[in-house]
Amino acid sequence: MKTTQRLLVGLVVVAVVCGAAAFGYLGFETVNHSGERAIAQMNSEELAALKRVALIHAAMDAAQVYAVLGDPTADVLLVAKWENFGGSRLSQLRIYFYDGHPRKVRWFKLGYFVYEKEL
Repeated sequence: MKTTQRLLVGLVVVAVVCGAAAFGYLGFETVNHSGERAIAQMNSEELAALKRVALIHAAMDAAQVYAVLGDPTADVLLVAKWENFGGSRLSQLRIYFYDGHPRKVRWFKLGYFVYEKEL
C-alpha cells in the first residue's frame, strides 16, 4: 500500500472516530438535561414557547392543539411534529396522540435538553 493511501485511510478513521465522539457528546448532553434541568437550559424564546406547550391537555383534540401551537411541519399517523420549535434549528416538538387526543409531549433540542410531559 502506498503512503498516500495509508494517510487517506488514517484520515478517514480519525474523521469517523471524531464524528462518533461529537455525536456521543451531543446525545449525552441532550438526555442529561431533562425535567427541571431542561427548563433551566432554555432561553427566553424557548420559555415563551414552553408556556404555549403548558396549555396543551388531554381533553383537547388535534384541531385545538394546532390552534395553540400552529400547524405542524409533519403529521404522521399518531404523531404531530414541529421542526425548529422555540426558534432553534436544533429543536423539535412532538405530540403523541391516542384516540384523537394528545397523550404525551416530547420536546428536544440536540445538545441541550429533552422535555417530556405525560398528559
